Amino acid sequence: MSRGAKISVWAVVVAALVTVFVVTGAKRVKKEEVKSIQSVQKAEGLPVDIVKARVVSLEDWRKFVGVAEGYEQINLVAPFRTRVSAVHVALGQEVRPGKVLISLDPYDPAWAAMTLKTAQATYESARQDSVRVEELFKTGAVSEQDLDHVRAATAAAHAHYTTSRRAVELDTPISGVVTALNVKAGDYAASEQTLVTVASYNRIRIPLEMSESDRALVRVGQPVRLKAGGLEETKATAGDGGSGEEFLKGEVVKVALSTDPDTRLFAVEVVVDNSDRILRPGTLMAPEILVARSEDKPVVPPDAIVKSNGDEYVYVVDESSGAPVAKRRQVTRVMQSGAMTAISQGVVPGEAVVVWGQNNLDDGVKIKVHEDLTAQTYDLKR
Repeated sequence: MSRGAKISVWAVVVAALVTVFVVTGAKRVKKEEVKSIQSVQKAEGLPVDIVKARVVSLEDWRKFVGVAEGYEQINLVAPFRTRVSAVHVALGQEVRPGKVLISLDPYDPAWAAMTLKTAQATYESARQDSVRVEELFKTGAVSEQDLDHVRAATAAAHAHYTTSRRAVELDTPISGVVTALNVKAGDYAASEQTLVTVASYNRIRIPLEMSESDRALVRVGQPVRLKAGGLEETKATAGDGGSGEEFLKGEVVKVALSTDPDTRLFAVEVVVDNSDRILRPGTLMAPEILVARSEDKPVVPPDAIVKSNGDEYVYVVDESSGAPVAKRRQVTRVMQSGAMTAISQGVVPGEAVVVWGQNNLDDGVKIKVHEDLTAQTYDLKR
């Protein structure tokens, strides 16, 4: 082998040895660095963020959806298929009891024995007979028994006339506003068709349907709040819901004890004050019901709670031995509202609770507080 060839072989061998040393050294350095991080954490403690538990008033408002109705509301319907001869009101018009809203065709053959003109004529004839008999009775020309018979006949004729008139001239028994008008003069109304709806809506009734789990949270008398715009994120002009937004106020007035056989849901009804008539019947609404309140329990962010084997725990900072260590405490949730959870045991107000890094902890492990998030956590809530 020539001298030049030998030099080339040695160069290759040297290069390979250098590569092996470099790779081995890099692995050693990397391994030493990992050990160094672990040793630092062991010496100084695992890094965690904490929040100091506080007593904060929490309210649990549950939102449901239903269609608003006037607190008093009536629907005038056609007794059978017949023609509408006149409409006496407009949509949105205020009406008082006795106001005739719709006139139906009195000459429709379907009215048969309840023809208005015949009933009116019969009543007028009976009324005149009654007047004459009253005068004769005063002179002694007829007996009191005859007078009673005439009076009874007149009353019956009047009742028949009133029934006939109300069948043809549909009036409202309540004060309110015309919230639906479904026909115009000349239309043929179907049997049992709703012709007009009148609602009194100084208060609004909202029927709701609930599952068994939701029904278990609700009872008569619980407070209700409602934004003015139905499902829109708008504001009303009455009451404060406690979160910087303004709400109309009401309460739960009915809670069914059994389910509807068709829907298998429980019927619940809420009533909301609507003195300013901000809300309109027929609108989809999202009332909120206050189902729970906690005023004297410490609260922590829900992320602080760790679940294990069906139990729930938090880690609190214990500095009784000098260096801070994590102490695991079993807790019981009272309620949750937004970004806060009230707990009934395991934590006392003022204790530091781990809210970041808790999933890496064991009971008694050394920790190092990286950041105290108390101020910003509770500022966000309040």
